[in-house]
Amino acid sequence: MGDFIMEGIGKISGGEFESVKIEGVGNCSNNIKAVSINIEGVFNCSGEIDTGSLYCEGVANFKANIRAKKINVEGVFNLSKFAKIEASEIICEGVIKTGGEISTDILDAEGCIEADEIVGDKIKICSHKPKHKIIYWFNHFRSKVRVIEATSIELYGVKAHTVNGKDIIIGSNCMIENIDCSGTLYIDESSSVRNITGEYTRKY
Repeated sequence: MGDFIMEGIGKISGGEFESVKIEGVGNCSNNIKAVSINIEGVFNCSGEIDTGSLYCEGVANFKANIRAKKINVEGVFNLSKFAKIEASEIICEGVIKTGGEISTDILDAEGCIEADEIVGDKIKICSHKPKHKIIYWFNHFRSKVRVIEATSIELYGVKAHTVNGKDIIIGSNCMIENIDCSGTLYIDESSSVRNITGEYTRKY
């Protein structure tokens, strides 16, 4: 396996690589398997991604599934409606937008997340105080997720239909339709929750 570096405008037909680095504008029509992928420009990919680490500081558009050990997003990360993200760890200070599912052990987001469903072990989304300037391209700062399901959940500035977990912290500026909690539950007074179910201990 060799390295692939794109510094201008070009295409990659897919394949197996040690590392892939996109610094210009790149398009890929097939699957990519690599130890590491680094996107600092604009990258459009129709194939599946299988990698150890995926770093995105630019703009990336994917039409198929992504599998990675670690994903770090400081730019804009777009997936098509039926594409899924599977990763051991996701760190997001930019934007992740997908119509599909995000499956991860750990999600630590201080940017914006839009997804149909997030499933994991430890999920933290803090999107009302964005650190990265890329967030200001968007009209709102609140993350939107239909379903969040994890052991530990901590949310700030998130709008969700259903939140299921053991230990749940609903921080400031959240709008939640339904919560099912089996451990401890905290809800900030600035947030709104319509329905709460489960055997839980409320923290104030």
